[in-house]
Amino acid sequence: MLSQSDHSIQDRIQGLEKQISELKGENILLQQEKLDLCMEKDKYQLISDFSNDWDFWLNPGGDFNWISPSCYDLTGFSAEEFLNDPDLFNNIIYPEDKISIQQYFKNVLNFSTISQGIEFRILTRTKQLRWCELNSKGMFDRIGSYLGQRCSIRDITRLMTALGQISEMSDKQIWEMKIKNKYRDELAGKDRELIGSLIEIARKNEILLYIKKNLTLISNSLPPSTQTKLSEMLSKINEHLRRQSFNPDDFKLHFEKVHPGFFVRLKGKFPVLTPKDQRICAYIRLGLSTKEIAGLINITPDSAEIKRIRLRKKIGLEKQVNLTSFLQQL
Repeated sequence: MLSQSDHSIQDRIQGLEKQISELKGENILLQQEKLDLCMEKDKYQLISDFSNDWDFWLNPGGDFNWISPSCYDLTGFSAEEFLNDPDLFNNIIYPEDKISIQQYFKNVLNFSTISQGIEFRILTRTKQLRWCELNSKGMFDRIGSYLGQRCSIRDITRLMTALGQISEMSDKQIWEMKIKNKYRDELAGKDRELIGSLIEIARKNEILLYIKKNLTLISNSLPPSTQTKLSEMLSKINEHLRRQSFNPDDFKLHFEKVHPGFFVRLKGKFPVLTPKDQRICAYIRLGLSTKEIAGLINITPDSAEIKRIRLRKKIGLEKQVNLTSFLQQL
C-alpha cells in the first residue's frame, strides 16, 4: 500500500506531466504562428521588393528591421547602407524638415498619432531635392504583441512641382527667389560633381584594396616565379594607393569653392583637429558613408568608424548630437 507521501509524489508527477503536455501544445502553436508570420513577411517583402515606393519596418525602439531595395531609386543609397548607418536616414532629411519628421516618428511609435501621413523633403546622395510622402501603420502579431511600424515613402516631387509653390508673391520676391534658387542649383551641381568624383575614387580604391588583400593571401602558395610577378603587381597597387587620384590639396581647393570658409571656421573652433581630421570632417559634411570615406583614405570601414568616434571626442559632441548635421551647420 502506498503511503501518503507516495501519493503526494505521484500527484506532483502527474501535475508536472500535465504542465509539460500543455507547454508542448503551446510550443506547437507558437511554432506554427512563427511559421505563418515568416510566410507573411516573405510575401510582403516579395511585393515590396518590386514596388516603386520605399517600404521599411521600424521596430518599437525606432530602429530598422528591414528596408526594401526601392530606397536606392529614391535616395541613391542602398538598403545595406541604411541598415549599417543608423544616422543616414536622418542625414538625408532636408534641414528644415528634420524636427517635424523626428516628432512624427516619436508620435507614431508611441501611438500619439495614428494613421496620419506627413510630407517632407530629402536630399539624395547627389544632393537633389525631392518631396516625399510618408505613411505608417502599427504592426502586431496574432497574440497582440506590438512589432513596430510598417512605413512607406512615396516620391511626390512631380506632384508638388505641378501644384506649384509660389502664390501671391510680388515681382521682386519672385526675382529674389529665382536668384536664390539659381545660386542653390549651382552649388548643388558643384556638390554633385565633387561627390561623384569622390565616390568613384572610393570605389576604385576599395576594389584595389580587395585585390591586394586576396593576392597577398594566395602569394605564399604559388611558385617563386609567380610570386615575383605578384609582388610587382602589389607594388604598383601600393604606389597607386599612396599617390591617390584625388590629391588632398586639390580636394580642399574644390571643396572651398562650394563651401567657402568651412576649413577656417573648423580650425578656429577646433584647433586640436589635424589636417587629416579636417578632411574627414569635409567628407562627412558632404554626406559620404563610412565605407566611402574608408575607400578615400585607404583604411577599413571599421577603422573609419573609429576615426568618426575619435572626431566626436575631439569636437566634444554629446551623444544625442548628430555629427553630419553638426558639420553641415558649421
